[in-house]
Amino acid sequence: MTRHPKGFAKPTMMDVGRLAGVSQSTVSHVVNRTGKIPEDTEQRVWAAINELGYQPNETARNLRLRRSRTIGLVTDRIASSPFAGRVLVGAQDYAWDNGYLLLLIDSRQDSKIESAAIDSLLSRQVDGMLYAAMSWREVDLPASFAKLPSLLINAWPSARRDYPAIVPDEVAGGRLAAHAVVEAGHRRIAYIGGPQDDPARIEREIGFREELASARVPVDESWILTGDYQISTGHSLTHRLLEAVERPTAIVCGNDRMAVGAITAALECGLRVPRDLSIVGYDDQEQFAAEMHPALTTVSIPHYAMGRAAVERLLDSLHTGQPPLGATIPGELIRRDSVAAPSPV
Repeated sequence: MTRHPKGFAKPTMMDVGRLAGVSQSTVSHVVNRTGKIPEDTEQRVWAAINELGYQPNETARNLRLRRSRTIGLVTDRIASSPFAGRVLVGAQDYAWDNGYLLLLIDSRQDSKIESAAIDSLLSRQVDGMLYAAMSWREVDLPASFAKLPSLLINAWPSARRDYPAIVPDEVAGGRLAAHAVVEAGHRRIAYIGGPQDDPARIEREIGFREELASARVPVDESWILTGDYQISTGHSLTHRLLEAVERPTAIVCGNDRMAVGAITAALECGLRVPRDLSIVGYDDQEQFAAEMHPALTTVSIPHYAMGRAAVERLLDSLHTGQPPLGATIPGELIRRDSVAAPSPV
């Protein structure tokens, strides 16, 4: 590789053009990804850049393009909680791979901090804005959030706003959770969800019901229970199900924490999981889902994929000049050891 020796002037865009046999303006179009340049010409330019070791002046290029190559990301509690942290990793990975940096502010779900954070990021001339919530919920952000191309992650806007959002496909997740036990042969299936008005619970239960209907498995309404996503609730509600005259052979839980309570209750009732009772969780919480005994079959929330998709769509918007588009991202069924075929009666 030919490079300018130490002590010599750094190679310029003109040097690159001379070596590639093109004009300086053509080199500029290739480096800045502007205009339509024939593929063979572009390849010659990049070959010359590599041979000379030419490095574009990022500051000057960004000034010309009126870009800072930074993205502002405000979160509610993600940065201080490990559960949804992979949203940040996914966003950072895609931004970094495409020459952008993230400026992150964690608001601790304080509306005053959120407003100040958005104003602060705008004053630093970020190119776009993201807001990420730890739990899937409605958010009400100030109008200044939409001064730039912007997206929500794991949240949806209040009725008075209209921001595009990257969200998990909770209905599909509910279907996956139910499918794990339907596929194993269960037909007496209970569901323990979250709070009655929780949107994630509502959509996961819709998916659960759709999967059972598709498999022609009857739903026993007395086995559809609501909880609060806590271990203690999973424990008490499972005791209620197991102490009835007829009990289910499988329980789908609205999150992993309630599944922990369900497994504990089953053991206290003298049942073995999964031989006597199959249990499915939801979330794939890294702290314990894979470490339990038995390891928990569960549905993952696509945090990493949502972070990547948000930055990808934001950058697409910056390149095309069109508003960013939202998306619904499916999770994945994580098969472990807490599901088996029902025991013969």
